[in-house]
Amino acid sequence: MTANEYLEYIDYFNSRLYERYYTDDVRVELPQKTLLGKHAVRDFYANVNQYVHETVRVKKVLGEGNTLMANIWSDFYCLQNWPEFSVCPVVKGQLVRVELLVIYTLAGDDKFSHIRAGRLTQP
Repeated sequence: MTANEYLEYIDYFNSRLYERYYTDDVRVELPQKTLLGKHAVRDFYANVNQYVHETVRVKKVLGEGNTLMANIWSDFYCLQNWPEFSVCPVVKGQLVRVELLVIYTLAGDDKFSHIRAGRLTQP
């Protein structure tokens, strides 16, 4: 996957079209939760999107072989109060920005089979 193809994936992610770039058995390791399977990812973000609108911005992406590493910013705009949000408790109208390092493993069909994300900053 090229850097431009990765940026296309980010456009899809920001448009809430998550499943196109994941294998059926994708494993997504977030800072406080692990999601197993494409449907688990879809269901997780369907819930998240009720409370926040997330926009990802890419600072840097590097790739070699079947691995990509990206330094990103995730901006979460709170649509309604969510005291249980895994990033931090939020109230309607609040903007929370988090910097992350994300490592992606690609399957042979240029879909992600494993994603590991770690926070570099705390809100």
